[in-house]
Amino acid sequence: MTAASVFSPWAGYARALGLASGRQKQWDVVSGLLEAAFGHRLFTALLYLEEHRLMKRLHTSDESISPLGGFKATGSGPWSRHVLEQGRLYVASNEDDVRSVFSEAPMLIGRGLQSALNIPVRHEGRVIGSLNLLAGRHAYDEADQDLAAVIAGLCAPIFLEEMRAAQSAAAQVDRSQLDSV
Repeated sequence: MTAASVFSPWAGYARALGLASGRQKQWDVVSGLLEAAFGHRLFTALLYLEEHRLMKRLHTSDESISPLGGFKATGSGPWSRHVLEQGRLYVASNEDDVRSVFSEAPMLIGRGLQSALNIPVRHEGRVIGSLNLLAGRHAYDEADQDLAAVIAGLCAPIFLEEMRAAQSAAAQVDRSQLDSV
C-alpha cells in the first residue's frame, strides 16, 4: 500500500466537482473546497464579462448579505485593476482594506467580515471571474497563493458555462443604473 498523497484531500474535491450534477451541487463542492483550503464566513462567485465591463454574482453562501443575480459595473478602481485586469489575488486584511475597495463595506464590517480573499479565475489568459471569500480580521494574510491558483483552475469550466448564458443578458444592461466596483 502506498502512502497517502498530500494531494488526496484536493483530489477528492476535484473528483466530486467532476461528478457533481447541476450548478448548485457544483457550487456546494466549490464552497466546501474553499472552506477546507482557506475557511470563510461568506463565499461569493462573480462572473466577469470583460467586453461589457460587468460582473454577475453566480453564487453566494448568504443571500441576505450578497443577493444572487443582477449585474455590477466594473470601474477603474484598485480592486478592478488588481483582480480583473492584472489577474492578481487580492487580500484585504482588515476594515481599512475592506473600506478601500468594497462599496458595501459598512454592511460587511458590521457583520464581522473584515477581511477578504479574492481569487481571479482565468481562461486563455483572461480573467473570467472571481472567487471571493470573506471572514474575520487577518483570516487570509497567509493564504497559499499556489493552492488558490489550483482551485481557480478547477472552477474555470463552471465560469465558462455561466458566461455563455450571461452574454446576451449583459448586452441589454443599462449601466447607468448599476453599482460599481
